[in-house]
Amino acid sequence: MATIQDVARTAHVGVATVSRVINENGYVKAETKDKVLRAIRELNYTPNEMARNLYHKKTGIVAVLIPVVSHPFFSEFIKETEKVLYEEGYQTMICSTFRQQNYEEHYLDLLNKQQVDGIITGVHTLDIKHYQNIMRPIVALDRRLGSHIPCVAVNHEKGGELAAEALIRSGCQKVIQMTGHRSVSSPSNARHEVFEALIKTHGIECINYLTKWNGFEYGDYSSAAEDIAEKYPDIDGVFATDIMACSLIHALAKRGKICPRDYKIVSYDGTFASRIPYPCVTTIEQPIAELASVCVGLLMDQIQGRIIKEMNIQLDVHFRQGQTTAS
Repeated sequence: MATIQDVARTAHVGVATVSRVINENGYVKAETKDKVLRAIRELNYTPNEMARNLYHKKTGIVAVLIPVVSHPFFSEFIKETEKVLYEEGYQTMICSTFRQQNYEEHYLDLLNKQQVDGIITGVHTLDIKHYQNIMRPIVALDRRLGSHIPCVAVNHEKGGELAAEALIRSGCQKVIQMTGHRSVSSPSNARHEVFEALIKTHGIECINYLTKWNGFEYGDYSSAAEDIAEKYPDIDGVFATDIMACSLIHALAKRGKICPRDYKIVSYDGTFASRIPYPCVTTIEQPIAELASVCVGLLMDQIQGRIIKEMNIQLDVHFRQGQTTAS
């Protein structure tokens, strides 16, 4: 494998000259630059990317923090984010925090020590005070961490409204929605508030079922579904995330309740999980690929020193009719 010294010898120049050509740093005469480039092609020389990044004070790595990789929303977000980061010339460090605050703190420490170039965070374990003094590139997914950190989310108010309208249209009279703890400052809280208000406006009973805030393992959803099926056998409408909706379809089917005959259901997120069960679930889709693209774009703006004009980006959601509600 050719080295930079081999290139310098072949081109009859110094190593420093080859370095200037590779890094496009400093003046090199056109004739000399051509000789260096010919030598690089002749020797099939590939610059050491790590050395180049260190020279430019870059790691070429972006950390993406998510609660757990196995959750359908986060697995799809990681896939799309990794794709966009690769196109920008960055590698992705996937950081699953497993509900542990010290994991989140560890990755923030890596950022402060310049061992990663930036962070995209979609976790909710640390208090926002831990982010207040960090002035390095960070983008928050669906959580407001302070006025200096961009937040990317969807129009959750519209999502809650669309879900409520679908269940109202389906004639439901007693509905249940799964909610997380609202003590964390997340734009997603709005969908539950709007959903409940609209349901009650139409004289429909609305039950709020509180789930663990970071309960993202399948066992958590399965247990919650079994609990709901036992405690609320007479519900006729459900609003929940994709994986929770699938768990409820399974738990209620074991008790002889079939959707949409006995109850209607609207899920939230619109991941592949909503297409797995039969009947196919009516869902409110988050534009996951667009969320990833916008997050990466805002992070690149910070890394490259560009001014960010809008710190709170809100993307649209879409209603996808399935077989679990009336059309």
